[in-house]
Amino acid sequence: MFRRQFWLTLCVVCAAPALADDARQYSIDASGSDVHWLVYKAGSLARLGHNHVISVPDLAGSVTANAKDLPASKFELQFKVGALVVDDPKLRSGLGPDFASVPSENDIAGTRKNMLSDRVLMGEKYQTIKVTGVGPAGAEGAQTLKITVELLGRSVPLTVPTKVEMHGDELTASGEFEVTHTMLGMMPFTVALGALQVADNMKFVYKIHALAAPPPR
Repeated sequence: MFRRQFWLTLCVVCAAPALADDARQYSIDASGSDVHWLVYKAGSLARLGHNHVISVPDLAGSVTANAKDLPASKFELQFKVGALVVDDPKLRSGLGPDFASVPSENDIAGTRKNMLSDRVLMGEKYQTIKVTGVGPAGAEGAQTLKITVELLGRSVPLTVPTKVEMHGDELTASGEFEVTHTMLGMMPFTVALGALQVADNMKFVYKIHALAAPPPR
C-alpha cells in the first residue's frame, strides 16, 4: 500500500510542471506597438496653447500568457522617460480637430522641458516608468487588466479596459482609458497664475504587440 501511495504521489509531482508548459513567453515588439497619451490645455487663456500627444518609442518588456487560462497571464513593460516623444507629426495628424494646430519647435521643446521637470515627471531622478500586471479578466468584449504603474517612486494600481488577441506566435492587447495627473501623483503644469495650464485629465491609448520567443532547443 505504501509503495502504491508513493508511486501515485510521485506521478502527481512529475505531472505538475506540464501545466506550466502551456504558458508561452512573449517579447514586446516596440516597432509594432503604439502607446501614447493625450494632454489637454485648460484655463482662461487656453486659446493661446496647444493640446499635446506624448508617445513611447522604446517600449520593452515581456508577457507570459496561457491561451487556456488568460486571466493568469502576467506582463511587465517599461520605457525611458527621457525618450518620450512630444507631438510626433504623423501621430498628431490623425488625432482630429482638437490637435489640428501645429506647435512650433519652441512649443515642443518647452512642453518637453516642462514634462520632465520636477513638477511633473522628475525625469532626472526617476528615469524609467514600469508597468506590471495580470489578466485579462472578464468576458470577451468586456475584458480588463489589473496593472500597477511605477513612477515617481510610487506604485499606482489601476484597472483598465483591454482587448487581447492571440494568433499563432503573436499577441496583441489594445484599449484606451482616461486617468488624471492627480491619480498618478503628478502636478499639472501651470503658468500665469493658472490662466494657462495643463488639464488634470489625460487619455491613454495603447496597442501592444508581442512575439512568442522561439522554443528552447
